Amino acid sequence: MAPKKSVSSEDPRKKRLKSKASRDEPPSLDKSFASSEYSVRFHDDISRRTVVFGKIVDFPYFANHHIHIRELFQAQGWENFLSTRQKQYTTLVKHFYTHFELVHGKISSYVKGKSISLPHSTLASILGVPRTGAQRYATNSWVQFEGYDPLESIRQMCGNPNIQELSRPKIADLTLESRLIHHIIAHNILPRSGSYEYTSYLDLFIMWAILNKVKLDLAFYISWHMETCVKKKNGALPYGLHITTILNHFGVDFSGEKETRDVAHTDVYGETTMKQMRYEFKDDTWVKKNVAVMEEVGEEAQMDEAEAAGNEEPMQEDQEPRSAPSGSSRVNEDNFQLVLGRLDSLATSMGNIQTSIDNFSAMVTRKFSTYDEQFGTLETSIQEINERLINQGI
Repeated sequence: MAPKKSVSSEDPRKKRLKSKASRDEPPSLDKSFASSEYSVRFHDDISRRTVVFGKIVDFPYFANHHIHIRELFQAQGWENFLSTRQKQYTTLVKHFYTHFELVHGKISSYVKGKSISLPHSTLASILGVPRTGAQRYATNSWVQFEGYDPLESIRQMCGNPNIQELSRPKIADLTLESRLIHHIIAHNILPRSGSYEYTSYLDLFIMWAILNKVKLDLAFYISWHMETCVKKKNGALPYGLHITTILNHFGVDFSGEKETRDVAHTDVYGETTMKQMRYEFKDDTWVKKNVAVMEEVGEEAQMDEAEAAGNEEPMQEDQEPRSAPSGSSRVNEDNFQLVLGRLDSLATSMGNIQTSIDNFSAMVTRKFSTYDEQFGTLETSIQEINERLINQGI
């Protein structure tokens, strides 16, 4: 006789409620999170977002291809920041943003048992960028800054002095130099993902400042952009590779981290980037292809076109760094930065002229040296011919 099956006496309704409760129970807390609230935030929101790694600017590559943007970023003090190559620890980046707060210009966070406090000056020091410069942002209007004329700046960026209408240009209308600067802004200065065709108001101001060597406070823009992105629903998380620098400074342990990303060939500016921007190399120079431009920014595609065009949510007033000047002092600083930028530009232009003269002089010298050698060879040949004719009695 077969044994009888045991029958559970538990109420099926209680069983279903128990199962639902176990599903709704928050994840177990470990030292990855400062509290259960952050644990829930990570699992329900931040863990699902994309991290924007960034790109590495290979300045020697551009110099070898006669594209002189290095001096512009050297004037800002950003060359090392843009050239940084290191591994991204994706999970730790998400933990950083899970605990991210920006209050009165100071970032605070918590990663793997380490409390992180980043006043403006500390952030600038860790990232190796200057602690001073203009602090301006706008989302839906032209940036207000002494000496900044949007129409004149657009003419400069597009290489077209005949532009009369004040409107944000398409990236296809920009000069190669301006196009590259915008590309670097979209990947490194204000990193985002998605597709875009238009420049934002803030993009245009930053481009103008870079082209004219007006100093900008990069640490200010990084703090502001971090908060903008983390507050946006499903917003991509920027500065992936640079957060490694921050975590390393605070002694965060990277051992055992499985979700990482190393620098890939496509992460470095080079021929692939130029072709993505619809340029081709002809006659020892990069020229624009005659095709419509619709450029992809990065591998991730989370931010919509409106955000990519610069419609970020503004930072709250009480979160602006206390160091930001106001009133007449701000105007004086604007004028000072503008004068310095123009003096730098003038010095650079004079330096470029001198370099061109030196190069031309060297070229002429080489040419005449070649001619001297050729004439010397010709003279020797004529003498040999004369000797042969004499020997033959002719």
